[in-house]
Amino acid sequence: MNEPEPEVLVRETYLSHKPAEGSGLAAAAGLLVLAGVSLLSWSDYSGIARLLPASGEQVFGQGQYWRLVTSMFVHADLRHLLSNAPGVAGLGYLLYGYFGGRVYPCLMLAAGLAVTLVALSTYPPHISLLGASGVVYQMAGFWLTLYVGLERRHAPGRRLLRAAGFLLVVLVPTSFSPEISYRTHAIGFGVGVLAATLYFAVHKTRLRRAEVVETDWE
Repeated sequence: MNEPEPEVLVRETYLSHKPAEGSGLAAAAGLLVLAGVSLLSWSDYSGIARLLPASGEQVFGQGQYWRLVTSMFVHADLRHLLSNAPGVAGLGYLLYGYFGGRVYPCLMLAAGLAVTLVALSTYPPHISLLGASGVVYQMAGFWLTLYVGLERRHAPGRRLLRAAGFLLVVLVPTSFSPEISYRTHAIGFGVGVLAATLYFAVHKTRLRRAEVVETDWE
């Protein structure tokens, strides 16, 4: 008679511990950069406002590559800034807290450049992009992908359901505005998912080593 196979239960995962110290400071620093660059643009000191957004003509045609960075931080007005601030702060807190400074801000900044490059290439050359919303969706895609991959205390279906719920409640807009680049949001989310998939593939052994498992013999 064959012995029954034990059930392996995951009691703790890499995400079970609290975020690292300094997570609040990292989140606050991100907000300060957003606010500082936006305020600088609104003041238009020495005409600087025109140097911060990014368009395909300016980046690809004129080689003004710094706009790939500045366009992520500058915002059209206070309402625009406040709409992105919670996402930057909350997701920055989680990403720094669990994955460190190499992920937030370093990897997220590099991925944000890719998002802006891809988005600009899909628009006519004169269309300008500005704001952190693409980065927010990218950070969300990164976090949700790693959550699904790591939080094995719950069944895969339950993890996917939670991620989908977050996506629908927090990220899917309830109204549409012609001023918002939903295409950039989608590109950002896709880049975040891809970056997280590659990150997980490289660091899977280390991340899974944090698991505490229990064998349940029935």
